Amino acid sequence: MLSDYEIRERPAFGMKRNIYSKTNAMRCFSVLFVLVFSQAGFGQIAPQQLFSDIKLRIDTNLYSWKANQIEAMGAPHLWFEYQEEAPVVELQVFPKYWGLQGLRLAPADGYEPLDTFRMVNGEYYRAKLRLRDITQTDFLTLTIQARLRYQEAPYNYELRLFPVTQTQAYLPDGPEELFIGEEKVIPLESSNFRNIKVQETWSSGLPINYKLSREEGQVLLHLLPNDVGRQELSFTLGLRKPYLTQEGKPVYQSPPITKTFTVKPAKLAYLNIDLREASYDQSAAREEIEIQLKYHPKLEMRKTYRLEASEEPGGALVAEIFTRNVLGNGRVLCWLRLYAYHRRSDGNLYIKDGDKAVFITNLDIIPRTEVQKVSLRREGQDWQENHEVLPGERIEIRIEGLSLHRADIRFDGLLQVQRDSLASSDREVSFSAVVPLTITQKKIRIYNGTEQVGPALRVKEYARPRPFDYISLHYGKDSVLLKDASLLAFLEGTLDDITLQFHNDKIDQGRLYGPQELEVDIQVLEKGKTLADQKEIRNLLICPGASSPRFAAYPEEGCRQTELRVNEYLRRKTFELDSWTAIRLTVRHKGEKYGKAALSKTVEFVLFRKSTFDIDVSFPAGLVVKKLREPGFGNLGGISMAMIAQFSFYRDNNIAREKPYKFGFGFLAFNAFNFSENNSNRDVGIVGLASLYPIPTKERSRLSFPLYAGGGYFLSESKWFLLFGPGIRVQL
Repeated sequence: MLSDYEIRERPAFGMKRNIYSKTNAMRCFSVLFVLVFSQAGFGQIAPQQLFSDIKLRIDTNLYSWKANQIEAMGAPHLWFEYQEEAPVVELQVFPKYWGLQGLRLAPADGYEPLDTFRMVNGEYYRAKLRLRDITQTDFLTLTIQARLRYQEAPYNYELRLFPVTQTQAYLPDGPEELFIGEEKVIPLESSNFRNIKVQETWSSGLPINYKLSREEGQVLLHLLPNDVGRQELSFTLGLRKPYLTQEGKPVYQSPPITKTFTVKPAKLAYLNIDLREASYDQSAAREEIEIQLKYHPKLEMRKTYRLEASEEPGGALVAEIFTRNVLGNGRVLCWLRLYAYHRRSDGNLYIKDGDKAVFITNLDIIPRTEVQKVSLRREGQDWQENHEVLPGERIEIRIEGLSLHRADIRFDGLLQVQRDSLASSDREVSFSAVVPLTITQKKIRIYNGTEQVGPALRVKEYARPRPFDYISLHYGKDSVLLKDASLLAFLEGTLDDITLQFHNDKIDQGRLYGPQELEVDIQVLEKGKTLADQKEIRNLLICPGASSPRFAAYPEEGCRQTELRVNEYLRRKTFELDSWTAIRLTVRHKGEKYGKAALSKTVEFVLFRKSTFDIDVSFPAGLVVKKLREPGFGNLGGISMAMIAQFSFYRDNNIAREKPYKFGFGFLAFNAFNFSENNSNRDVGIVGLASLYPIPTKERSRLSFPLYAGGGYFLSESKWFLLFGPGIRVQL
């Protein structure tokens, strides 16, 4: 079983092994080509340099990136035709770049990987995946992660898909008679109801007005005739996913649907009301609505008529009409009192005198406009009830409630607001909008006309952790950006201070990051790593400067405007510290705010010196002493004692690690511990010694075994001498 990335090397497109029989010059050129690209960064390699082709197999059809490419939304897409909503498809990727070591399909919305990529016959990679809810998914994109030989991080390539489908829709055979004033509802027949956009608004000015609605997954056609006789109805349907013409152009409308109806006069006299709909609020006090009703000679004045949804006696009261007087325009001025909801699609309303139906009419009695829920969606994400928006982003807003088709929805502060008329209904409306980059208000209120409705959108500032390129570190005579600072810095001599300087104008450069919440830890460690001092600085807030487009919206209170000096927080200042003391400075983003995205940087400063001076007592044994101007190679002495004032030297870029040699001057008691009566070699001399320590010793060890070489002057014999030999050193 292979891992997510295939690491076996294969020649692309099934090339045989004899490709490696090219000349050495070609090999060198290839290696140089790869090295250049690896040094320049993989971002400069275009996808066509990685893959020669990408194919998608669905059902029995095979679609190729080369042959089935279409331009949509300003970018190339791979189009394919589908029938099922969740088909299993096969993805084939043909590699071109020889350094490609494996592929992985990253999971995301709209599809589900079913297995990993496998190489087939050394020619292409193959993987299976399941597409999900194709019709309802916008911006369907497959993310292919490519692993390269000379690139540590994988390269992400987004394969944009453009699904198309043939959607059949027609009116079923059935009764073709309509009556004036009667609304008729006909279920539409279709091969894919989900792909039909339903526009729940009535047409106007036609012999037969119509609208669409959706109920239990079906699409219903509502008809309301206006003219008597043979009338032809023709309309088209909006489609979520298009079909392609023979020229390869996407079409988002169905072919015209046509049917002829016979329209007859109403069975009862139809009295038209000047209102198509009226709002009824059950919780509000009863109110009278002034209307105008079509005049009829049998209509009595100063009389109350019942409106019921049933022609039979005993129907439930829907509303009342009280006739007041006849107007000069051939209409009757009336009061309308509402008692229940009614939809025109549910049938006509009967105007009754007592229990007897005398006329018919119709109107929608609907709830008052009410916003009940507001949801937001960003590109590539699902709908969320989170009402927080960010400056500069484009969002989709879905408002759910009652009678929203009548609402005049406005947003206080948003730009480029567009209403999606095809996806809107009386229970739901959708908008797209842009939050201004320089918006200063903290709330975006939603209005229906002049009345505020629903929850307001809250403008939230960005909370991204910016890399520490806006913080400069000053110490001694050096200055460096914190992100580029070495983890360990050696400083010779006295350190006046360590300063963190914040360049506020850099924080929002390139993109918005928002105020940076930092924490700073300062530790002073003595030579033995003993903690000598510590200070924790919490809740350090650094706000972007005046060059930020959001500067006016950031708070002034709490934002640090001055540099941070380490000596302000230490009991013992940096210029008072001993050699080999370490100052550890850690700057990090606040974990509670940024979570896993928080960044941290630690820099350690070590106060060092190149050499040191001390008094050393050692006991050389077996020294070979050669007195000048005397024959022979010298005498081998016994145990001597040396007291030397010497210099030690330290290794570069190492903490308190001495070099294995020392130089000094002092006194040597030669054969000092030989107390025999015939000891004639005992003497005291002034010497200059160089000592070498071939065996490394631990830092705290007091005992070592050096080798000595040097020379001096014996005081008793008044002779110069040279010496060489081992010793035992005891450090005081």
